[in-house]
Amino acid sequence: MKSETMRLVQKSCANYCGHCVIIDRACIYDNDLTSIRRCSYFEQAVLPAEPAIEMRYYASRGKIGNRPCCENCGNQFSRTGGRQVYCIPCGKEIERVKRNKRNRQYREERKKRTL
Repeated sequence: MKSETMRLVQKSCANYCGHCVIIDRACIYDNDLTSIRRCSYFEQAVLPAEPAIEMRYYASRGKIGNRPCCENCGNQFSRTGGRQVYCIPCGKEIERVKRNKRNRQYREERKKRTL
């Protein structure tokens, strides 16, 4: 997996010339921390050109596809909007909690003003 990814970087990445031009260091795919660190340019611009490598790349990171993971439960979901970070059930629960907190703060501020 690592050598396959590194070969793709060397062949296709516009920011690679012996090292990464963006971070001015060795490419993050040269070392063993590949499962932790990510390069957004590589994932968005280079990887989609090779679907087989892309599938293996995301599978090695615990993802089935290139879908986002919910920040609350960690499950993958399909986005309905560009800035969505929670799956639908978690989003409803998070919104309920935030709405209750806002309303509580509003009532407390209003109570202070009347006293």
